[in-house]
Amino acid sequence: MTEVDSLNEWNEKQIVKEGIKMSNGAGEIKEKELWNLDATLTDYILPRITAFIKMERHGYPIEPGLLDEEDKLSEEEKKAIEKRSMLQWENDLRSIELAFSLMSKSEHFERSEQANEDIKIGLELFAKHYQHLWD
Repeated sequence: MTEVDSLNEWNEKQIVKEGIKMSNGAGEIKEKELWNLDATLTDYILPRITAFIKMERHGYPIEPGLLDEEDKLSEEEKKAIEKRSMLQWENDLRSIELAFSLMSKSEHFERSEQANEDIKIGLELFAKHYQHLWD
């Protein structure tokens, strides 16, 4: 199957009903939700990121390679790496929350350069840590 064939197969699975709802095999989706999908997803993600930050969490990501030679590190060095990793995780989560918060408050054409930079950083961290959003 070529790439174009697979796209056509996907398009054929879409069913438009009364021009209002679409079915993609995963259930009904209101077309209005798709007009500004970024805003729809932001409204869904922001309260969940905020709740995730507030909940008692037990895990955090450690940068690859930091503990590669764990047996050669002293207990003090291991604790320092863990503390630094926990603090970095909290900072990263706050940056992610800030990005979604800024996105929820204004349209992209209304934002300052600083807001756009904060959003860029937060979304990059969200992508980087997407698979770490568990506890």
